[in-house]
Amino acid sequence: MVKVSTEIICCPYCENKNYSLWGTDNGFTAVKCDSCQFVYVNPRPLSSMIDDAVRTGTHSKEANSMNVVTRRIDGKVQRYKIVFEELFNDVWQKNQPISWLDIGAGFGEIIEAINILAPKGSDIQGLEPMKPKAEVAKSRGLKIKEGYIDSVTEKFDFISLIDVFSHIPDFKVFLAGAKSVLNKNGEIFIETGNAADFSRNQIPSELSLPDHLVFAGESHMKGFLTEAGFEIVKIKKVRIDTLFGFTKDVVKFLIGRPIKIVFPYTSPYRSLLIRAKLISK
Repeated sequence: MVKVSTEIICCPYCENKNYSLWGTDNGFTAVKCDSCQFVYVNPRPLSSMIDDAVRTGTHSKEANSMNVVTRRIDGKVQRYKIVFEELFNDVWQKNQPISWLDIGAGFGEIIEAINILAPKGSDIQGLEPMKPKAEVAKSRGLKIKEGYIDSVTEKFDFISLIDVFSHIPDFKVFLAGAKSVLNKNGEIFIETGNAADFSRNQIPSELSLPDHLVFAGESHMKGFLTEAGFEIVKIKKVRIDTLFGFTKDVVKFLIGRPIKIVFPYTSPYRSLLIRAKLISK
């Protein structure tokens, strides 16, 4: 039996100490800040335990453990090719080599998608702290490093962060690191949900606590980026409560996963696709 050591924290967005219950999952609690409405796990595992889970892919919790290594999804390559083809159309039209770092690259699907679109001579890399995922990506011949952003010494024109935001304990610190690896007028692309804008019952997905540590709303994401010195180029909102998503959630519910079933096309919850540019000073 493994006992998880936890700590009480202030709101990671505004540092307020007051909060209200928002949701529970896997024996952990997500709370909503009474001041700014940001949602975060509290109490949460100690930093050392979070780091160990990120690197190994396993979160230990008392009598059970949660493995989050998952698997490679080939369909993601084509899906994100379409996403980046649309949202970065101006970049591809220039037909000039670029440098791009995908942070939290997983099995490398995003790297492959960008490699399809990027002009000849471009440098497309990935950064993944979870060893099992990084090894799979490397075995496919992809240019990927194992580690965190503070280990990066190169500069890039673009960095991307796909479904990684909720895993980062302190996003303000992360953005400082992101700025340090971006070239002048560099850009960041983030995909995450706007869960903090709604009640738990309106979110058609698992919370996956404590693998997910924070949940933002649209205003929080804009606030993080603006405070860090970025300007928003574009935000696209994508519905996730489709018929396909509903079918998957029903299957998960039937096998005992802690899913909140929401009928298709009824949830206000959206995935936010955010493109932002570093402001030169």
